[in-house]
Amino acid sequence: MQVEPLGCDMAELPAEEIKIVEFTEEDAEEISELFRTVWPLETDYPESWRKKRMYTPEQIIEEMRSGYHYFGARLRGRIVGVYKAKITEKGLYGEHQTVLPSCRSSGLASAMYIQFAEYARAHGCKRNYCNILVGNKVGEHLMRKFGFRPWGEPYEQDEGMLVQMYERILDESVEADDTPPTKKE
Repeated sequence: MQVEPLGCDMAELPAEEIKIVEFTEEDAEEISELFRTVWPLETDYPESWRKKRMYTPEQIIEEMRSGYHYFGARLRGRIVGVYKAKITEKGLYGEHQTVLPSCRSSGLASAMYIQFAEYARAHGCKRNYCNILVGNKVGEHLMRKFGFRPWGEPYEQDEGMLVQMYERILDESVEADDTPPTKKE
C-alpha cells in the first residue's frame, strides 16, 4: 500500500500540543510503509543506508521485542512521523526519526524531542543521545534548539556516511567527561 500525499495540519499547533504516542506491534505495517515512502527520498544519505532504513514489519516487530520503543504521531488516523528509542547503560538512545515530507517544518520533530526527554526522565535515564548526519542543517538546528551537544568525534556509521553523536544531559550529576558509546547501541 502506497502512502498518499497528506497536508499537515500540525503546523498550526505548538510542538508541546502535538501528541506523541508509543506504537505497538499492530502498527508495524504502517510504520514500514512510512519508512518505504520517506527513505528513498533522503538523498543526503548513501543509498545503502537508505535501503537499510526501509524496515519490513517483521524487522520492526523484532526490534520492539528486543527493547526498542517506537514513538510518533498520527494525523487523521495515519502515522506521519516516527522515531525509535532504547534504554541503554548510557541513557536513552534515539534514532531512525522519519517524518512524512508534507509534515516537515510543522513542529512534529520538535514534539518528538520533547517527548524523548520526558520518556527518558520517566524511566530514570540521565541523558538522551542520538546520531546526526554531519552537515544535516535541520538535525543540527534541532540539536542546538533542544540543548544537545556533540559527544565524541564524528565517525563513519556506514560507508561514506559521517555522523556526529550528540547528548543532552537530563541529570546534572552525570559527569561531562563520560565517554560516548564506541558504536551505535
